[in-house]
This record gives sequence, structure tokens and C-alpha cells, in this order.
Amino acid sequence: MDSADLLSLYFRNARIPKCINCHFINEEHSSKHPFLPHTHDNYLELFYVYSGSGQYMVDGKYYDIAEGDIVICNAGILHGKNAECALDIRSYSIGITSLSLHNLPDNWIASRDTLPVISCGMLSAQIGEMFRLIYLISSDKKHLSNICNCLTLSLILLIRELILSRCRNESIHTRSSSSATADRIRHYLDLHYCESLTLSEIGKTLNISEYYLSHLFKDEFGIPPMQYVMKRRIGEAQNLLMDTDMPIGDIADHLGFSSISHLNTMFSKYIGIPPGKYRQSVRNMDES
Repeated sequence: MDSADLLSLYFRNARIPKCINCHFINEEHSSKHPFLPHTHDNYLELFYVYSGSGQYMVDGKYYDIAEGDIVICNAGILHGKNAECALDIRSYSIGITSLSLHNLPDNWIASRDTLPVISCGMLSAQIGEMFRLIYLISSDKKHLSNICNCLTLSLILLIRELILSRCRNESIHTRSSSSATADRIRHYLDLHYCESLTLSEIGKTLNISEYYLSHLFKDEFGIPPMQYVMKRRIGEAQNLLMDTDMPIGDIADHLGFSSISHLNTMFSKYIGIPPGKYRQSVRNMDES
């Protein structure tokens, strides 16, 4: 069987998925500067817990994570660490595009009803070293991009087999009408978080009283709706600071902040350092 036939067993086309970014975050940075909720519309992210423990949010639900766990963040799905439960996590993350598995949307590795946290069990050490190797090789994409992509392909196939063989699907329960309403509110906020929003305007748009909207959302997700909006903006700012060279002023405009000063103030409040220092701290990260 040639390589094209082999790839066709798994993919809707014969392309090898591409690794577009890799990040390493050490324990000190993880404990001091939480990574708030954000999305990647055009690529999948695989997050590996090399050591430590905490909680990770995927699609509005929080999951306990520990050493040896992989968190699957499909393209377009909201995800981020729980700042209150991050305990000195050392992690690697890989961004993957051009992924087209059979019966799944582009840049998805698991269906929505699959638990997004995969325990690697006895393979934890080996899979952890695969993440680390891809991270190290990705630093020289000019010469090693093909090797990086092939290693990423192997990792994808291994994770896919773990998902299928361990049957880690969640049981599906009918949610209450109040939970469905909270989801509708969150969906609206996720679509409009870059805009100027007030509780009154949101309530009128969704035909929900301002008081009920605020209390329902906090009961369901543990955070007031306007604080959720701000954390979404900060999370997306972190993403842009890590993976792009977009000027900080442009980031502020893009995410709906009134000024660079407003972004600096809110970013420092939630992350502990201003955006410029955050960008530099991530780019200067090493494994020591």
C-alpha cells in the first residue's frame, strides 16, 4: 500500500496535516499568567500536560487535567485554562491545520460528543516526548518542516486510535430549558464579544430580562456575563500576542478595547503583566 492509499484510510484527501505553531509553557509562567478562553477558527490545538494538574475549559465545560493528559481543542471551539485551578502546569501545545478526517469537520480530531480530555496512560512518557520533539524541531521550520509535519501526522493517528479504542464518549443527557437559554446567551456573547455590549442591550436582543440573564448565566458558567466578555477579549489577545506580530494598538482596536491603555489595564489585571511583556515572556520561554 503506497502512502496515498494509507492516508486515504484516515483522511478525506491525501494531504499530510501541517503543524503551524508549537508552544512550551513552564510551571512558573503557567501559575502566574493564566491563558483565558479563546478560539482558533482555522486550526486544531492539541494541549499536552507534561507535568502538574489543574482544570481546562473546552466548549463551556471544565475538565480536570493532570500529567499525561491531552486536551483536544477542535477548530472554532472555545477553550482555555481555569485560572483558579492551574497548579504549576508544564505544557506543550501544537497548532494543526489541513486536517480532514473522515466524518469530521475540517481541523477536528474528535466529534463534539467525545470527551476532549484523553488520558495517555502507559504511553504518557512516550507521547510527551513526541510533543517535546515536535516543539524542538519546529524551531527550524526552514529546514525541518516536513519532518515536523510527519511527526505531527503520527501523533494525530495515535491520538485518534486512543479516542476510538478507549471509547471515551460522554453520555448525552437532555439539558434543562434554563441551561439551553444560558447556552444561547453564551453563543451570542461569543459572536459579539468584540463589540460594545451592555446587559440591557443583550437582554433586549435575546428577549430576556436583564436580571434573569445575569443570574442565569452566572449560575450556569460561574462568571457574570460582562466579565465573561472581558475574559474572552483577553484570551483572544493572548492568542494574537503569541502567534502573530500584530501591533498591540491594532489588537486593542480589533478586540473592541477603547484604547491601548484600556487593553494594558485589563490585561495586567487578569494576566499579571502588560501585553508587551507577555508577548516577550512567551517568546523567551525555554525548558530550563
